[in-house]
Amino acid sequence: HSDVKALQKYGLKQSEEAVASRPTSTGEYRQPTSQKLIYSYNNNARGQVTDVVCPQKWSDTKQTPFLIGEEALHIKPSDKFRIHWPMRRGRLNLHDGPGGTLTAVMEDLETLWSAAIQTYLDIPIKDLKIYKVLLLVPDVFVHNHVKHMTDILLNKLGFGAAIVIQESVCATFGAGVGSACVVDIGDQKVSVCCVEDGNSTLKTRITMEYGGSDVTRCFHWLLQRSGFNPKEIDLNKVTDCNIMQEMKESYCHLDQDKTGIQDHSLLIRKPQQHIVKYPVKLGDEAIVAPMSLFHPELLGIMGPQLVRTQGRCTGDPEDPHDEFYLQMTSREAKLSKKKDTTESKDNSELNVMDDSQHQTQMDDDSNDAPDTLNVTDTVKSGRRGEEEETDVDTETVLQLMGIDQAILKSIERCGNDEIKKKMYSCIVVVGGGLKFEGAQQWLQYKVWVGMPPQYRLMLETMDVITRPKDMDPTFTCWKGAAVLACLDTAQELWIRQKEWKQFSVRMLRERAPFTW
Repeated sequence: HSDVKALQKYGLKQSEEAVASRPTSTGEYRQPTSQKLIYSYNNNARGQVTDVVCPQKWSDTKQTPFLIGEEALHIKPSDKFRIHWPMRRGRLNLHDGPGGTLTAVMEDLETLWSAAIQTYLDIPIKDLKIYKVLLLVPDVFVHNHVKHMTDILLNKLGFGAAIVIQESVCATFGAGVGSACVVDIGDQKVSVCCVEDGNSTLKTRITMEYGGSDVTRCFHWLLQRSGFNPKEIDLNKVTDCNIMQEMKESYCHLDQDKTGIQDHSLLIRKPQQHIVKYPVKLGDEAIVAPMSLFHPELLGIMGPQLVRTQGRCTGDPEDPHDEFYLQMTSREAKLSKKKDTTESKDNSELNVMDDSQHQTQMDDDSNDAPDTLNVTDTVKSGRRGEEEETDVDTETVLQLMGIDQAILKSIERCGNDEIKKKMYSCIVVVGGGLKFEGAQQWLQYKVWVGMPPQYRLMLETMDVITRPKDMDPTFTCWKGAAVLACLDTAQELWIRQKEWKQFSVRMLRERAPFTW
């Protein structure tokens, strides 16, 4: 598509300029590698079939009606299996095709969780009633989806109790910090949120629909531009996507000091086939591909709703005291109070009038009854307008932006300068999408350059934590959830199976440690 190509070229130019404009550790500037030289070499390179056979085997599909996890990723293309992805872009994968309804996705999730618990944890489903579980939900979540997932855990699988908590809060527990701007860079989405003392701030939540898999495709596109396009790789196949992901993880970086053309040998491994070895030269492609996280135009992603913020609850018939009910009763209480105040004031004025004035006033009030109603309607309309403005403020339509700009936008929405200073001073990166060498320095540099000048003077330190406690950032949220489960304060957050069966979604409003 011409628009996509134009967008990618613009993003490529932006990324290359960003790399060229930042000095290396020696104070020098990078010199761009020769595109013609690299293309000439890679275009003439031929794959060499080695004697080594890839030890990975195709999954055995004869003995089971379904496969999960890694086994599902290694199904032979000739086998007639349909691969379902219950989660996509950080939320439930609802679509118009087969298996795309909410009911079907919930069944897939139940099957996935049930099989994983029995296979990898060796826990029979019948014993789950003596176990408790934590459900980590995205910062930008859909209320109905969280309700259905909780129902699977407590009703279908039969866990004894559950806590529902947001990923960003667990990230701060896992990183061992009280407050931070949490950046979760996953395979298919990037989410940013400011967490203060265990609370995820509503207006700061931003989720964008791109991630590590898009960087992989971008790297493949850059390799094609540099003349490397082996016939063995087709990104429409799951196994080939895995091969490209391995290449990205092996050769891509954000180290500003790694310059010049590098010689590599790329190995293409497919299950039960001979490994094919390709000689290849890599230049700036290795650093430009990860730079797409700062310049997402390079990814060539177009479409509506690529950026999401937290929406309001649409209401639930099982929750009579939902958000709409609370808003309505609150508004009626305010209007009633205002009406009482007005009547009291009118009565005070009437007490000082003589009989003739009193009669005239009563006649005027009777004639002006419609005007009084109109005023009330105007007040309601005004309040409704204020509420709509609040909604717009929370659900502002944002354009796709780099992770540094998303951090700046999220922190900008914090309540006051003191909180903003706190967020700028501690940025925690979790997820597996930014595990590139030199990523910490690049992110710190981009945020520092983009932040308002007054905060640079206010900050004593600015910590960008990409490996919390020297731990793989893909596990940070899970570790935080494990820590939370052990805290005494968490005991009041558990939703018991019996309570859920009796009160259902109302328990989430009562027990969830975030605004439902």
